[in-house]
Amino acid sequence: MKESKYFGQSETVTLKRSEIHPSDYNPRVIDEEGKKQLKRSIKRYGVIGGIVVNKQTGNTIVGGHQKVAILDELNKYPEKDYDVKVELVDVDEKTEKEMNVMLNNPHVGGSWDWDKMRELVGSVDFDYKNAGLTEQDLDIIGVDYLLQTDEEANISNEFDNLLKERDEQHRAELDARREQRDAEREAERLLKAENEPSDNDEKIARMKEVKQQVKEQAIRTAADMSAYVMLSFDTWENKVVFMEKFGYQVNQKIIKGEIFDAKCEPILDEE
Repeated sequence: MKESKYFGQSETVTLKRSEIHPSDYNPRVIDEEGKKQLKRSIKRYGVIGGIVVNKQTGNTIVGGHQKVAILDELNKYPEKDYDVKVELVDVDEKTEKEMNVMLNNPHVGGSWDWDKMRELVGSVDFDYKNAGLTEQDLDIIGVDYLLQTDEEANISNEFDNLLKERDEQHRAELDARREQRDAEREAERLLKAENEPSDNDEKIARMKEVKQQVKEQAIRTAADMSAYVMLSFDTWENKVVFMEKFGYQVNQKIIKGEIFDAKCEPILDEE
């Protein structure tokens, strides 16, 4: 079978580390976190993606500088020389520099489909650290919940439930206010009919009464929606002392106010 022309411009060979050298113009840099992730990847999977070296310029590294740096560290180079499998090309210096930038250009590598990325990273059997992702990456992807402990997840879920309940109360409040406005408008319409024959007087009086009842109910509803208070403690130990003092389970998140008030009465009577 004839080899495709797109695979015939390089060859895979093994060279000694001392036979290759980094380029002095390489613009690619890596931070400490990146080095940590790359080292983890090489130790787990080996060198993936290859190392490109240019024969024509004395075996200059074109692509793979960071991989070679990690391999140097793992093999204790230059104290110990070691074999490096490379993809050897034979191009002029101009082409070499263009290849160097192209190999490290993120635009050439495409971009993420974030929906698929979230689905992949969020799957049960996926270890984001083995994929070279950081906590900051998870935050950007939108799956930072993977960093939560069980306790944090439980708190988050309970907080979401509280917010959901609060939203439902808010919608009820809006409905009550809407009903109040409708009743007030109807009452105002009927009040304008005061100059009409006296048989409307009873109806007008009734609408005034309804308007007042709706208004009072809206006030009570709004007050009930604010009938809660939240406690927080600087430490878990302080919360434990408080909960045990009043006979509650230490993991309990919600306390009924009326029940707590009943527990406080004996203490206040003692004082």
